[in-house]
Amino acid sequence: MRLSEDQVRALAARAVALTPADEAEAVVMANDSALTRFANNRIHQNVAEENTTVSVRAVLGTRTGVASTNRLDDHALKACCEAAVAAARVAPEDPAFPGLPAPAPIERAERVCASTQAFDAEARAKAAAAIIEQSRFRDLSAAGTVARVDYAVGIANSRGIDAAMAVTDVKATVLSTGTDGGSGWASWLGCDASRFAPEALGDEAATLAQRSEVPGSLEPGAYAVVLAPEAVSDVLDFLGYLGFGAQAVDEKSSFIAGHEGERLLSELITLSDNALAAETVGLTFDFEGCPKRRTPLVEAGVVRGPVTDSYWAAKLGVVNTGHALPAPNPYGPLPMNLELAAGETRVDDMIASVERGLYITRFHYVNVEDPVRAVLTGMTRDGTFLIEGGRLTQPVKNVRFTQSAVDALANVQAVGDRRVLVGPEEGGANLTPALLIGSWQVTGQTR
Repeated sequence: MRLSEDQVRALAARAVALTPADEAEAVVMANDSALTRFANNRIHQNVAEENTTVSVRAVLGTRTGVASTNRLDDHALKACCEAAVAAARVAPEDPAFPGLPAPAPIERAERVCASTQAFDAEARAKAAAAIIEQSRFRDLSAAGTVARVDYAVGIANSRGIDAAMAVTDVKATVLSTGTDGGSGWASWLGCDASRFAPEALGDEAATLAQRSEVPGSLEPGAYAVVLAPEAVSDVLDFLGYLGFGAQAVDEKSSFIAGHEGERLLSELITLSDNALAAETVGLTFDFEGCPKRRTPLVEAGVVRGPVTDSYWAAKLGVVNTGHALPAPNPYGPLPMNLELAAGETRVDDMIASVERGLYITRFHYVNVEDPVRAVLTGMTRDGTFLIEGGRLTQPVKNVRFTQSAVDALANVQAVGDRRVLVGPEEGGANLTPALLIGSWQVTGQTR
């Protein structure tokens, strides 16, 4: 069983007190996680882990050093604190370092669910069996995961920050495949295991796999596309990482640098980072113990300022939006709970409005060609269909694309009326609807 909120809070305070520095910060992460994997329609792995880590940041003037440990006895904890101080002594000075942040009120959200804490190996096995059955009885093969996470984070610093919160979540994925080239994907993320419907998840993937059998060819070119929420989430991840962090804006590698207050995207796009949304998961404070808040990034196509942490807020002379990542990190603050406002259009109506285009379930192996315009290159996967005359017709082989995310979101023609919570592999969660985009550049096709 993981440490409680009170225990991680006390452990963080203890580490701060043991650190002989001008200022000190401690981040305690206590994790109890379990994962059930399945492939070829059977469970093949069940793993569980309990671990607690303590990360200490020591400040000497404008020098900082970080050390961490997962040994919690007095001797090991003291050694970790001293290692952070030793690292600070040899670190370069940073005249822009403003010191550690002061405390501010944190809006709490209840994100621990007893149903998730009780989601044990037997419950996960039953969920996996229900997912698998939807593929098995259709002579398809299912592979995927059912995971449970129960964690608590405590953060303290020598200026008075004292924050702690516990979170649970469940994430499940399934890939269903057949013998005729068809494949379908589905995923689910939420904090409450009682709301997870494994049969429905398995049916979604298996239905896609059946519909995508015997895929056809497609010529390169620009196509109107309907992106399912999973595909939209991929686009938003890259846009958040490349464009909406304060460091990227300061380095002029972001598309919003010098353009704040200008309409760069479609008027249908309103995007925020909102860890306080009722539907999302995760902490309501950042890894400095500062409160997260709903941060507007795009309002009706008009781009606003980036997300910040205490360092970049001070450097840029703006408000700290509470988006610090664990120190040290080379990226600066990043949005981790993106929320794209829903529209009024059903996905069926989006499809009906397209004379010739593509429906894309998700993307795969996406990389960055140009960070400033967020030009992405990658391929589609697990459910790509041709749209002809307002109807889904034949499945097509996975296509390759090279497309600017900025240009794509400037050409949005409709936004879906239903949002889905999607959890990227790198952490965080995006709340997003489907999108109809007027032009998406297909450069080739997989074999």
